[in-house]
Amino acid sequence: MRGLSIKLKLPLLIGGLVVVVTGVYAVAAYRSMSNGAIAVIDSRLDTVAVQLQGLLHASRDALVRSLDSVARAPALTAYLTRPTAARRAAALEVLRPKVAPTSYAGVALWSAKPKRVLSAGQAPEAGLAAPADLLLAAAHDTGAVGAFRALGDSVVYPVAAHVGAAGAPRGYVVAWRRLQSSRDGRSALSRLVGSDARILVGNTGNDVWTDLATKVPPPPVDVSHATGIIHYRRPASGPQFAAARAIPGTPWTVLVEFPGDVVLAPARAFLRQLTIIGVIILVLGFAAAWAVSRTLTRPLVGLTHAAEAVAAGDYTQVVRSHPRGDELGRLAAAFDTMVQRVGEAQQRLEDRVQARTAELQERNEELEAFAYSISHDLRAPLRAMGGFSQALLEDYGERLDATGRQYAERVVAGASTMDQLIRDLLSYSRITRSELRLAPLDLHHAMQSATEQVADEVAARHARVVVDEPLPAVVGHDTTLAQVLANLLGNAVKFVPVERTPEVHVRAELREGRVRVWVEDNGIGVAPEHHERIFRVFERLNPAEDYPGTGIGLAIVRKGVERMGGRVGVESQPGGGSRFWIELSQAEAVDDRERHSHSAG
Repeated sequence: MRGLSIKLKLPLLIGGLVVVVTGVYAVAAYRSMSNGAIAVIDSRLDTVAVQLQGLLHASRDALVRSLDSVARAPALTAYLTRPTAARRAAALEVLRPKVAPTSYAGVALWSAKPKRVLSAGQAPEAGLAAPADLLLAAAHDTGAVGAFRALGDSVVYPVAAHVGAAGAPRGYVVAWRRLQSSRDGRSALSRLVGSDARILVGNTGNDVWTDLATKVPPPPVDVSHATGIIHYRRPASGPQFAAARAIPGTPWTVLVEFPGDVVLAPARAFLRQLTIIGVIILVLGFAAAWAVSRTLTRPLVGLTHAAEAVAAGDYTQVVRSHPRGDELGRLAAAFDTMVQRVGEAQQRLEDRVQARTAELQERNEELEAFAYSISHDLRAPLRAMGGFSQALLEDYGERLDATGRQYAERVVAGASTMDQLIRDLLSYSRITRSELRLAPLDLHHAMQSATEQVADEVAARHARVVVDEPLPAVVGHDTTLAQVLANLLGNAVKFVPVERTPEVHVRAELREGRVRVWVEDNGIGVAPEHHERIFRVFERLNPAEDYPGTGIGLAIVRKGVERMGGRVGVESQPGGGSRFWIELSQAEAVDDRERHSHSAG
């Protein structure tokens, strides 16, 4: 450009700046329009999902009422009381669907045991058995609706109602209905949100989904607990916007999908139009630059600086420092408005993130308190169940046959296992929620307390536990530290094959103001890929019948050590034993003032 005149250079420069400004404006306008389209479809999806939720809930209530009226028929109660040929014919007449029989896969009468005693329709005995949880729910309510199940190319679901008084039914009526919807019905539902929308219904467990006509693949993400708008991609149809709602009183979820390409199509068409407009503006700019290049130079420089400031995250810059009535002035005003709105949107987003973070923290605290309360309240009925079962074995054991005694023993064992699980949950919740006051501790005393806690397990396995003395002092919480060490010792004894005598070695070492305590065993070991997993709640690598436990012990270890400001880890290989370690602050590393404050607390 060195050989060109200034009259040509300035139009070229102005034209380049017009391209930049038009591009920035086009991108911002496209984003604004696409965001608006997304907001509209989000609102429509949410509204339709709520409407469908209400429709399906009302349909569920109608189905339950309809089946309950069948279950109240005296012929069914009479047949369950004394089955005869005549009563069988009367009961079958009641069970046969009177309206739209093709929508039923089968209707059956079940006894209270439960056992199928009578069937009407085409329900295969093995394929459509009544789920136990469905009968339990129906026993205490007017009726209940079960989960979807695939039956060939169609989808069926059970509806159950009790025969007799609620809470003590004589039997149940279970109807397996086919999920059917006409093409006109599906089209009418789709028009609620748009012709390109898909309405799906599926189990909360995400195993069976249908489009109200046939079975379809489930959504690629878990939508059972979603409350807002969901974004995901389907391999065959691309990005999707969706809203899901759980159907009250059922194990179902309704999902409304809308293709992302259709949502953004108007914005993309707008962008193409904006590109054409930008080209026209560029041509006109070049023509006008010949005459007004000097007038345009200063405002364009200011616009460039403002655009660079916006790109750097500074939304305080303004382009139009002096009012102008020409096109450039209006462009500057539009740019300033756009920057102001973007800055306000960013501030609103930051405020919303902070509010959601605080709300999430509050919900987590409520959930921990709820888990602690529920676990505590569950122990009383468990103790009653175990005590009465044990009394049954002791007082009436001779009257029970082998199967009855086995069942009673299983109840006792199950109650004991559940009680241990709840106690472990209480321990985990207590460590999580309680306030720990840290102070210098004698590690020797904590180890003695831990050894006493696992003395029965050590004696039962004839284990050999060796502790290298002396043990240094650490900063921690005495009860929590004893429980952590007891859990590590218990695991070291438990996870050793029965043909091998457990050998446990405990030692400590200093590491730059920290104390690392090692608990080494000769057990079955842990594969490296599971070293992190075993410290999570309810994570088990071995069957409970081989190595009993609740899967919470190591989670308590990690949480307790972290609450004391420490770390935990493991070094292990399958078949080579394990070397668990915990690391806490050394007591000598705490100055006198901190020790005094801890002791006073």
